[in-house]
Amino acid sequence: MSNQLVIREVPDSIRLDAWWLGAETNASDTPRPPPVVPGKQIRSRSPSVLPVLLVLVLIADLLFWGHGLGVSIAIFALAVSAAILGLRTKVVARRQWLFWAVFEIFCNLPVIEFIQPLSLMFTFFGLAAIAVWAAHGRIVQWWHALWFMLRASTVGAVVLPVSVAQEARGMRPGAEFKRHARALILPAAVGLVFLALLMAANPILEQLIEGLASLEFLTPDQIIRAIFWFLVASFVWPYLNLNGAWVGQVPPVFKFESKGSSTVGSVFNADSVRNSLFLFNAMFLVQTVLDVGVLSGGTTLPDGVTYAQYAHRGAYPLAATALLAGLFAIASHKLISHSKILRGLLYLWLAQTMFLVLTAVFRLSLYVDTYSLTYLRVRALIWMGLVFVGLVLTLVKIGRDLNVGWLIRSNLISLGVTLYTCCFVNFAYVIADYNHSRWADSGRFDVSYLCRLGEQALPVILEMERLDNNTTCGDYLRPRLDHISDWQEWGFRRWRLHVYLGSRSNEPRL
Repeated sequence: MSNQLVIREVPDSIRLDAWWLGAETNASDTPRPPPVVPGKQIRSRSPSVLPVLLVLVLIADLLFWGHGLGVSIAIFALAVSAAILGLRTKVVARRQWLFWAVFEIFCNLPVIEFIQPLSLMFTFFGLAAIAVWAAHGRIVQWWHALWFMLRASTVGAVVLPVSVAQEARGMRPGAEFKRHARALILPAAVGLVFLALLMAANPILEQLIEGLASLEFLTPDQIIRAIFWFLVASFVWPYLNLNGAWVGQVPPVFKFESKGSSTVGSVFNADSVRNSLFLFNAMFLVQTVLDVGVLSGGTTLPDGVTYAQYAHRGAYPLAATALLAGLFAIASHKLISHSKILRGLLYLWLAQTMFLVLTAVFRLSLYVDTYSLTYLRVRALIWMGLVFVGLVLTLVKIGRDLNVGWLIRSNLISLGVTLYTCCFVNFAYVIADYNHSRWADSGRFDVSYLCRLGEQALPVILEMERLDNNTTCGDYLRPRLDHISDWQEWGFRRWRLHVYLGSRSNEPRL
């Protein structure tokens, strides 16, 4: 009989952690780690993730279910941001809380003003930026936030559904489950008998049970609502689990290095750039002289070409020409840095290119004066302004010998500031008011386009109806004002419109 002491029912945590206490061990005796339970990745290291997820789903149900979109989007985004900061493993200082609170409010101001794809983009970008900071513990570069936006909208959106599917596939009734099921048979059977007796003795309890029995479960509306909850949970889950493998590694810093081949070098070299600058300056000079002559009235257009056609034909090609010129200048300025004459030619060419952009803007303004203002023409004016700013930044980069990364960051900042500002401009009203003030007395006023601008054009439409004493839209579909029925649907621009129209008590019913 062996004198070895055997202690049974030792917990696995002690048995696996104390293997090194044995006198002799070998590779075969080394215990294996516990098996990975399917769906285990659905559980987070922080036990508070699931309650927070449930709270956010309930908040989304309160804000969105049965209501239109409005300030509810900003409130939900702020709630998700607070959850991200609250679940961060490291302590968040007060100044960091203040910074990110101000940053999130700043990113959500456009969606409070008016809901549109552009304002929703800023809301999404704000969530991505704070998630990247919470995951990496520092304010990273701009492409990290863009990378996270891409990951969260693709890989992150399916993390929860895949985990739930793995969890369900791993659940199989075993001996332990059957034992618990058999243990519930007796209390359930006897409990039903007691429930029947208590209902016979207590009419209030009987009425309560009958009311519960009359409730309908799994109705189509309830199923759709449950699907909505799951979709919200799938959207929020990645932001609450920033330590998961789905986040992936942060892409490395962009390095702009020119690795030209011998074939490219034989074509794109200092001599070819020098010849190109002489040719391009001569070509752009001819274009500049012709533009000045036509726009000043000193040069007549060819037969059959109107000023409107001249303005329309030149606006977009000149903007594309300026963009191509800027790219060529960035790629070639290093090859001619040794020559002051060639650098002067490059500056002259860029200056002529900037003048071409200004003439393109002037041409487009002439076309707008002839054929009215539209959304597409507004976008074209904004695009030409961004191209002009890009050319100015290119001159600064070449003059101060800055790197390409600085130029890209500067252009992105100008683009972001421009788009953010556009979120607060009521372009529908601007277009309607401009066209009405300029073309109301002419027969070329496009009433159908005015009626397609939406509810924000209603002030101009009502003013025209007041002056003409008739229905402006006529056979066209008149914009309909959607009243704000709940606080979740509130938006600052819509609220201003309601206040304005409410102050006109003598207006016809909207």
